[in-house]
Amino acid sequence: MYHISDIKKMEKCNRLFWLSRRKTHEHIAYVNYNENMNELIKERMMFGKNIFEGEKNDDPMLAIQAYEDKKVLLNARFAYDELRINIPVLIQENNKTILYMTYRNCYPKETEAQYIADMISVLEQLNICVDEIYAIHLNANYIRGKELDVFSLLKISDCLYNNHNRGGHKIVDLVNEKKRDITEVIDRMKRIDAQKDVEIKRTTACTRGNKCSFYNDCFEEEGVASITNLVQSQYKYMMKDNGITRLKDADISRIEGSRHQYAQIMADRNGGLFVDIPALQVWRDENIEYPISYLDFEWETYAFPPYEGMKPYDVLTFQFSLHVEEKKGSELKHIGFIGEGDCREQFIQKLLSSVPECGTIMVFNMEGAEKLRLRQLAQQFPKYEEPLRKLWERMVDLSLPFATGNIYDVRMAGMYSLKVLVPIFSKYRYDDLAISYGMDAVAKWRIYQTSKENEKKIIYDELTQYCAMDTYAEYIVYHALENMMDA
Repeated sequence: MYHISDIKKMEKCNRLFWLSRRKTHEHIAYVNYNENMNELIKERMMFGKNIFEGEKNDDPMLAIQAYEDKKVLLNARFAYDELRINIPVLIQENNKTILYMTYRNCYPKETEAQYIADMISVLEQLNICVDEIYAIHLNANYIRGKELDVFSLLKISDCLYNNHNRGGHKIVDLVNEKKRDITEVIDRMKRIDAQKDVEIKRTTACTRGNKCSFYNDCFEEEGVASITNLVQSQYKYMMKDNGITRLKDADISRIEGSRHQYAQIMADRNGGLFVDIPALQVWRDENIEYPISYLDFEWETYAFPPYEGMKPYDVLTFQFSLHVEEKKGSELKHIGFIGEGDCREQFIQKLLSSVPECGTIMVFNMEGAEKLRLRQLAQQFPKYEEPLRKLWERMVDLSLPFATGNIYDVRMAGMYSLKVLVPIFSKYRYDDLAISYGMDAVAKWRIYQTSKENEKKIIYDELTQYCAMDTYAEYIVYHALENMMDA
């Protein structure tokens, strides 16, 4: 049996669809969906008692029977010719059948129109005609009070949204443009699924956004100096197909010419390392002042605002690690914090009391992380805005020398995260820790809050070691740059 979501996979990549039928990958949800959407919808829509509510692995005949005698179908499982769909909400009233698509996000996109059109095509094969279509989604402007107000949280719209989050085109019109013969789509899935293997084709979809979860099933690991590691290049695979395999041999007429690309090519030509020492020295002289506070946060993202003052998809920063270097070469002092529940104000107070009143605050990729987190906390707790502002105004981004191409080591293989840089500049490795990735830390924190004391102590130590490794890694990387500047 196929699911409607398999069509999306197939149309993104035949091999992705084929592999997904044969392999599974462990996945930690980036977002905490901390409320049951079905329960919120029932409260919002006030359905009453004449309702059918489907369950996982229901026989599709149950939904067909329910359509005959129930006014409301919620999470109903239908099937046609080995393709199953789950209809979020289907209501029959005033001689009309109304479909409500539900989304646990704020701006369901117009690209959803094909998905909806295919679902409706399945219903039509079952002699169910949909007259109206609406989307139920989260209100991006909703700010939670003491209690969750489901009527303000959930919006009902007859439009989908473009890439600028503007709604203009009605769902029913978008869907009508996407109608197609669903039997042909099903036949195509069957043909692909029946193959012994599927041709590997490298496209931008392989690495766009997050790298495909099956990337390593299709492509062998490239060498560190491979032309495929050239950043922001639309021609790198074309060059590889033309026999250019190394960064040092890049066709200059087919590169965009960014400083980062220049650093990569020169690193390969210079034996593996490119360093613009004068540029690094200018960056240091303009930004670095002792004491240096190496700082890192961990946070959880909630789809539904769990606490007062929060919006949909706001984050809760539950941990920080701080290593303080009073003067160059002095012994590091470490301070940490791990909170539970609504620990936002505790986090702020502990942070403000721990960071030295002067000197540089060193972070890595600060704009979308630590700096943004402090701005959000300042909005939620205005009384702390001024001292928090003083912190983020002192922040210096350690990733900038790498992002701007002032330094490149071919072992970076086109990346410059702390996890990549630490084993290049030291003997340490994140893989030696019980927690080695940010989402692992989030998953552990979710468990931590409801654990018994013995397990909680173990997780607390693991979280502390991981976050402390991030700030110690900042220390390692910064002093590696210092050594290059002073050599």
